[in-house]
Amino acid sequence: MIQGKTIICEEVFVQLVRLAAARVEKVTLWEQSGGGLMSFAKGLAGKNTPAVSVEKTDAEVQENGTVKKGHVSFVLKVSAAYDASIPETVEELREAVVKEVVRITDFQVDRVDIIVAQLEGAEQLPIAAEETAEEEQDRENGQ
Repeated sequence: MIQGKTIICEEVFVQLVRLAAARVEKVTLWEQSGGGLMSFAKGLAGKNTPAVSVEKTDAEVQENGTVKKGHVSFVLKVSAAYDASIPETVEELREAVVKEVVRITDFQVDRVDIIVAQLEGAEQLPIAAEETAEEEQDRENGQ
């Protein structure tokens, strides 16, 4: 067997996370929308965080010939459907990511941290302006 080093780039891990996330219902990777000056300013200030962050250590062949597996950790920023159970949904996503990464790369996944940044569809809920107006009117009338 020919010896050599294999390095898997962070971009490959990002692709694997995207593929795994696409298979999980009620959650999507959060892509910050918007552009222009505000987005540019956030980028300069380091406030634009990517949907997937990867931290990895590559596999190593030790002096005695044994192979030490590579390790990888992730931070995912997602949007969840407003009617989803967030704990169940993120656990399903976490399991999908681990399964896909291990299957394709044989890296050990140490952590999959998930930040729920937004609820999808919540803006379509009928939080009626008239309810807010009625509450204000009740307060003014002393009710």
